[in-house]
Amino acid sequence: MLDAITKQARQRPIYLATLLTALITIPFLIAPELDIWVTSLFHDAADGFWLKSLYFPYRLRRLGIASSRIIIILLVLFVLARLFWPDLKKLFSLKPVLYLIAVAGIGPGLIVNGLLKAGWGRARPVQTDLFGGAWPYSEVWVVAGNCQNNCSFVSGEGAMSFWMLGLLLLVPLGWRKVSFWILAAFVIAISFNRIIFGGHYLSDILLSWAITAWTMALLSVFLRKHSPLYIDNAHLEMLWDRWGASLRHHLQPALSDLAKGLKDSFKAIWGFFEGELTDIRNALASRRNPDQNEKREED
Repeated sequence: MLDAITKQARQRPIYLATLLTALITIPFLIAPELDIWVTSLFHDAADGFWLKSLYFPYRLRRLGIASSRIIIILLVLFVLARLFWPDLKKLFSLKPVLYLIAVAGIGPGLIVNGLLKAGWGRARPVQTDLFGGAWPYSEVWVVAGNCQNNCSFVSGEGAMSFWMLGLLLLVPLGWRKVSFWILAAFVIAISFNRIIFGGHYLSDILLSWAITAWTMALLSVFLRKHSPLYIDNAHLEMLWDRWGASLRHHLQPALSDLAKGLKDSFKAIWGFFEGELTDIRNALASRRNPDQNEKREED
């Protein structure tokens, strides 16, 4: 099954992503109460969305937020470090790393958080009058004027968790199937955890996946051989080596001065602490041998 999906994704990625978006959207347009029903499973009239107060859902959400941010930071640091340490090419190819950074910036970053969540106005479940809030419920894809910022449609955390599936590009081929199921379980847990918090409807989660998949598909097409933006990985690695060599050459004097400054600062700090430690040792020694101190004073 995974092989068949992968094959179709490679051959017709935009078609497959668009079809996925349509297949997700249609049931919620036909039966908008589906969103309400799923959310109501985790809501109690007396206690509200009570599961969010439990330890595990809270920690799971923190894990999802932290993991996506840490991965993005590590990927960016890898790209920058690659300029200074060319041997890092043995760890990961540069092209898939840049692709993942671009997808995160355009999909979850620009489209989801910058456009949809900021301007669509769909109130979160917890904000609607159906679940203890003040605003009316709005259906999927309907632009509403209720929520003004960081709204329900679509899920930012769902988009970022789905983006993590792209990390399979960095995994050796022999480990990809196992890695896929591990990442898929993580994506589902992180994404659906938002429903029990009252933060998103089911459609918000599923469409955040579809939009991220569509972004992945669009960028993958642009990076194919027939695209004017295409560049093969070997050429990209060569360019990065060249830029890195030029950067290191121009920064060498500054880096040398920085290294010297850090070395001098370390010596000064170490000298200060060494002096303090010596004074402390002398003070402790004088307390342990008061007789010797008195004898020294008499002499």
